[in-house]
Amino acid sequence: MRKLLFLLLPYWKRVLMGFLVLLMVDMGQLLIPQVIRRAVDDLYVGKFYTAPKWAILIIAIALFFSVLRFFWRYFFIGTSRLLERNLRQRLYDHTLKMDPGFFRSMKTGDVMALFTNDLQAINMALGMGMVAIADFVIYTSFSIVAMLLISPRLTAMVLLPLPFIGVVMFFLGRLLYKKFREVQDFFGYMTEWLRDILSGIRVVKGYDTRGRLMGRYAKISQDFLRLNLQFAAIDGLFHPAISTLAYLSLAILLLVGGGMTATGDITLGDYVAFSSYIGMMIWPMIALGWFANLVQRGSASYSRIERYLSVKPRVEEEGGTEIKGFNTLRVEGLTVSINGREVLRGVDFHLKAGEFVGITGPTGSGKSVFLETLVKFYLPSSGKVEINGVDYADISTSSLRRVILLVPQESFVFSMTVEENLRMANPDADREAMWWALEMSGLADDIRKMPDGLKTVIGERGVGLSGGQRQRLALARAFLSEASVVLLDESLSALDSITEERVVSKLRELDKTVVLVSHRLVSISKTDRIYVFLRGRVVEEGRHEELLKFGEVYPILWNAQLSSLHLTG
Repeated sequence: MRKLLFLLLPYWKRVLMGFLVLLMVDMGQLLIPQVIRRAVDDLYVGKFYTAPKWAILIIAIALFFSVLRFFWRYFFIGTSRLLERNLRQRLYDHTLKMDPGFFRSMKTGDVMALFTNDLQAINMALGMGMVAIADFVIYTSFSIVAMLLISPRLTAMVLLPLPFIGVVMFFLGRLLYKKFREVQDFFGYMTEWLRDILSGIRVVKGYDTRGRLMGRYAKISQDFLRLNLQFAAIDGLFHPAISTLAYLSLAILLLVGGGMTATGDITLGDYVAFSSYIGMMIWPMIALGWFANLVQRGSASYSRIERYLSVKPRVEEEGGTEIKGFNTLRVEGLTVSINGREVLRGVDFHLKAGEFVGITGPTGSGKSVFLETLVKFYLPSSGKVEINGVDYADISTSSLRRVILLVPQESFVFSMTVEENLRMANPDADREAMWWALEMSGLADDIRKMPDGLKTVIGERGVGLSGGQRQRLALARAFLSEASVVLLDESLSALDSITEERVVSKLRELDKTVVLVSHRLVSISKTDRIYVFLRGRVVEEGRHEELLKFGEVYPILWNAQLSSLHLTG
């Protein structure tokens, strides 16, 4: 709870103003019983002519302080919204700093839960929660003082139930915290499961698994309902318990205060005022329970967010030597381990500016991990990597990725327009440059046929495009990029052979250094040099003709593909 409340420190001026305005509003509410008390005493002795005066005064007080209610909402609720916005920005910035390897273990649904339910819980705790506790402090303090001035003995009697509220809050509050954590964790799991199904809807339809998935989701929903009902049961005990103890004070007032009124110890006006103050204290007592409830939820959510923000990226984005342009890349004895398993073992590799290099090898031989390591998605376990003669570990990650661009195996496009997707590579690119990039990737004619051209909105994950179109749009981004080195990881696999050959020829025309990973050996047969990966190692290196003549693995792969082409032909 303490950490949660510390979030308000940067906004202490706004919070203080909120408390001051709320203090004025609550003071106005506490004045009304005093007016009623005077009015009842006047009426009791027959001064009926004073009634309009008291009525007008009550209305004036109510109207004035109703206007002030707007301002405490502005300060308290506005502050909680501002804090939520800033915390959401922190989450977003932190998410973008994390390395891709982190998201292999962190589920998207869990991250989405932090941005939605958890932030909302914190907003409620630090917005309405602060109002509730302020109301409790102000109303309770001034009501008790006012009642003590009327009758200390009666005040002591009606306040007897108050200590039991603390006991209820202590035991039920701990249960609420624990159960709300469970609900939020399960919400993240359920969100991730649903996201998976929506992302793979074509597979779901293709395999006709709707019936099984409906049953599975019904089971997940039932489990979520069970957790929420358990939480609601505890929450349901919380408020009635507080309310019962609060109304017990009214019962004591009726039994004890009624007798004191009859014996003349207090006047009828005193009794009515006392009754009003007890009535006013019922809300603060309930508000105290509500505050405890909201803070337990907010604390549970903030602990989840804090745990997420505390995770440090394995690859730092900033710091180190800035590099500009590309001359050479030298890799010696590179070893990379992922989750304790060696994926690359002692890889040697070299690259010069302007070269077009190919990489091939069986599936799972480490080709993709090698490219991802070159752009610092992973850090080497051992070995030496130098770019322009500078040690890889000393180079700023951001400057490295401005020089070396990776086009990943998955041709991901964003749910934006074609133009916005292209601007991801170069925000300053004009329309002429965009059409040039589309021409280079062989996608320009397809885009021209679309009703809105560059303004065509692509659906989620490029659902409005074919696999080949998505891949060509990703290639167009690479053409448009200002990076000196382009690493293409199976980025031509969805293209037909004619389009692929045209794109490869366009790549050779670029004033860039290109590394192309491909299973299609025809695509890399005319490159300057070919590296063959096998079980995480580079087992062969050379030009196409050299590898066919002297290699062992490459000729097998080449002959297998030639046989496949003859069979399909």
